[in-house]
Amino acid sequence: RAATLWLPHGEVATPVFMPVGTKGSIKALSPRQLEGLPSGGPRLILGNTYHLALQPSTELLRDFGGLHRFMHWERNLLTDSGGFQMVSLCDLMGVDEQGVTFR
Repeated sequence: RAATLWLPHGEVATPVFMPVGTKGSIKALSPRQLEGLPSGGPRLILGNTYHLALQPSTELLRDFGGLHRFMHWERNLLTDSGGFQMVSLCDLMGVDEQGVTFR
């Protein structure tokens, strides 16, 4: 559907193309190259919570001050919940009041 999302790092018109930066980067293109595309580049990038926790790691992301700083990306980010991995990797995780812990 056609709509506009007003997000903290800028507006996003839908429908939208969203490149996947599963582990905090878009393969083969830097953030500046993305922004320099003729279209002005993507308005948001998709990440994966589970994969980000494994690599680069929650500790490294915390040290950088968050995913935006790690990626050098000032536009919007969308990260999934990791729910698919929680279900598909149920033998490798535990769930409690604090959340999901993967081994």
